[in-house]
Amino acid sequence: MQRISSWTKLVTALGLFRYGTVAGGVAPTPLKAEWLNMVQEELANFILAYLPELDADDNTQLLKAIQTFGAAYPLKATTLAGYGIIDAYTKPEADWLLSKKANNAITLAGYGIGDAYTQAAVNTLLAAKQTQIDSLQANKQEKNTALMAANGWRLDKATGLLEQWGNGYCPPDTTTAPINFPTPFAEVYNCFGNKINTNSVDADGNAAGAFATDTARYQLFNDTNLIGVTVHWRALGRAPGY
Repeated sequence: MQRISSWTKLVTALGLFRYGTVAGGVAPTPLKAEWLNMVQEELANFILAYLPELDADDNTQLLKAIQTFGAAYPLKATTLAGYGIIDAYTKPEADWLLSKKANNAITLAGYGIGDAYTQAAVNTLLAAKQTQIDSLQANKQEKNTALMAANGWRLDKATGLLEQWGNGYCPPDTTTAPINFPTPFAEVYNCFGNKINTNSVDADGNAAGAFATDTARYQLFNDTNLIGVTVHWRALGRAPGY
């Protein structure tokens, strides 16, 4: 598309239409047929891209074409990206595209085009596509996520089971202050621990372990009265959001 200045020099400095009179020494911008034809074809081509035909009795066709464009193309299949499908149409978008083809079937047949879908065929295609999407959604397996470290965690996203583990030092005959879990629980099912190496001089049976203080913290304890120990602990529970 071009401004009127591509067809005449009788324009403003910015290439716009101008008022004027021949008697006043400044001629007005003429309405050039070439420019009017260009504008007409721009508008007609846009309308025909989204409507079956031009209608001389309908002065809202440009508006309808814009509304049809806006309804169809903002919707993209973002939810399908999780299934590895990145070039698919959403159901509303497919509805519009297929119904547009079906609605044009009679008109196209007059031009020798006989491969347009009927509305019944469109409905069958859409139903089959929806069945395929439902199947993918039902069979999708959530991957586990984890922090694999000496003090770490593992989440089963399919069930919400959260497992955490770690180790820490606890002095003789002591209970530590609360320590943060690597990631908080929504609910703690159990938390337990033990020291790896026992010592025969401990008169109380080498008791040491761990317990949950709340959903975000735990404490270590060591009942031995002579030796500090490293307690290895593990906790199971439900992850937030499940």
